[in-house]
Amino acid sequence: MLESLWENPDCADGLCREVFIGLPRFMHTGFYISAGIMIAIFVMASYMRIEVWLSGEDEEDAPELKGVTPVGIIFQSITKLLSKECFFAYRVKTQSRIRQWALMITMWSFYLLLLGTAAVAVDYDFFYGSILTGSVWQVFSLTLDISGLLLMVAVAFFLLRRFVFTPERIVGNFEDAAIMILLLLVCVSAFVLEGSRLAIQGFPNHWSPVGNFFGIAVNFIFGGNKTLLQWFYLPAWGVHILFSFAFILYIPFSKQFHMFATQITTANVAVRDKHRAGLMYQD
Repeated sequence: MLESLWENPDCADGLCREVFIGLPRFMHTGFYISAGIMIAIFVMASYMRIEVWLSGEDEEDAPELKGVTPVGIIFQSITKLLSKECFFAYRVKTQSRIRQWALMITMWSFYLLLLGTAAVAVDYDFFYGSILTGSVWQVFSLTLDISGLLLMVAVAFFLLRRFVFTPERIVGNFEDAAIMILLLLVCVSAFVLEGSRLAIQGFPNHWSPVGNFFGIAVNFIFGGNKTLLQWFYLPAWGVHILFSFAFILYIPFSKQFHMFATQITTANVAVRDKHRAGLMYQD
């Protein structure tokens, strides 16, 4: 019954991104509906969170923030996304070079994976999978595989630092670690899913080295039984989507919202500090 869901004559060599491969139609529909709801909640919650940040815009020491809307702040944060202060994590450089590199790897890898996911969605929904094929897909797949591996390593570093090798100044708690745990679960479940797909299809997978490793492990666990792997793939996909949606929805309600809004807070602080310095100079 499931064999027909894995047939794709347009990607017989495996050099393309097969979205929804191996999944029944109702799961496609359910994904789009739930994704739409999730995005709406995320946008509204983020908008409300930024409005709270801007609630002090009429303070006398921050006149340049008067009249700024959440949409305006979001636009400013996007335009300053690649500022050297953010891109190279300068704010933690003086505290720890290791932490600086771990933070940079986390940001770079996460943004690459985010852009990669968006590229897959655009290619599938608007270009019918005609762009991410052949050598383009090979380079794309390798880039995302390495990014995912680096992200897992960096997240594991932060979790170990918080709960195992904890500096005296840090007090570990679950709320602080929840976002990192969810992100790690998203990465691991993604590789398990990719590995299962590679094990089922049996395509050459030199351009997905991390996925290939997970594929070997999953294939070993199921004794090479492709029927069992095909059935396992269904709940594995559901679990990965569940972790992904939970991670996204938790962001606006967590203290780690600054991961996506560092530019916003930095811009606000910079404006306030600049104006305060001007007042001190006048005095």
